[in-house]
Amino acid sequence: MDWDRLNQWLTLLANLGVLIGLIVLIVEVRHAISLSEREAFRNRGTEIQEAMQNLAMTPELAEIMAEVQEGRVEGLTSADKLRLNAWYGAVLRRMQNQFNDYRLGYLDDASNEAMLRAARRAFPIYEQLGNDVADQLHPSFVEAVHKTDSPPVPE
Repeated sequence: MDWDRLNQWLTLLANLGVLIGLIVLIVEVRHAISLSEREAFRNRGTEIQEAMQNLAMTPELAEIMAEVQEGRVEGLTSADKLRLNAWYGAVLRRMQNQFNDYRLGYLDDASNEAMLRAARRAFPIYEQLGNDVADQLHPSFVEAVHKTDSPPVPE
């Protein structure tokens, strides 16, 4: 038996084992980082969403929404506009979180498309309240909403 040859083969196998172990470790670390980024993004959005929902959730919200559906945003009081602004801010941030989940592979295509169409309908109302979606929401989310196949909302 040639001990040098056996030693070379064992060294080669050991090096391959180390290489495979490093590859598995890199994949696991990337996955953990992805989950951490998703969780941090979601937590930030959830905190903003909850604060705005608490402000928006008043008994008058249904009446305010009825006014909006009838196209009378301008006739709302300042307090009503503040509630409506908080509501739409919370809703759009929730949608933004869903979009991020979709990008990370945690949401299906149909749900994402439905959410983007709903966001596209919400953008004009949110902007009527004095907001600029481009300043307040992530650019990739705003771009995806504008690319949806739903028809534009009539003014």
